[in-house]
Amino acid sequence: MPGRHRRPPTGEQAALPADIDLRLLAITQGRTVTEEGVATLPGAAHPYAYRTLYRPDGSAERLLERLAPGPLHPPGLRPTD
Repeated sequence: MPGRHRRPPTGEQAALPADIDLRLLAITQGRTVTEEGVATLPGAAHPYAYRTLYRPDGSAERLLERLAPGPLHPPGLRPTD
């Protein structure tokens, strides 16, 4: 059992596990960590690109953008002015 005055881990012991929470990784390393990818939401026909920025202060900024947006209205139907 380690005592209160144990030296900080070095070498392989100092490495963070691969499945660490990205928010915690940003805080411990003092830098912004980015997670990004493409996903299809349930019931949606179009894919979405997402990006999450984890900041060293513990905050997170989430961005979601629809890919291949296509028309907003069905073909042949146009809103009246």
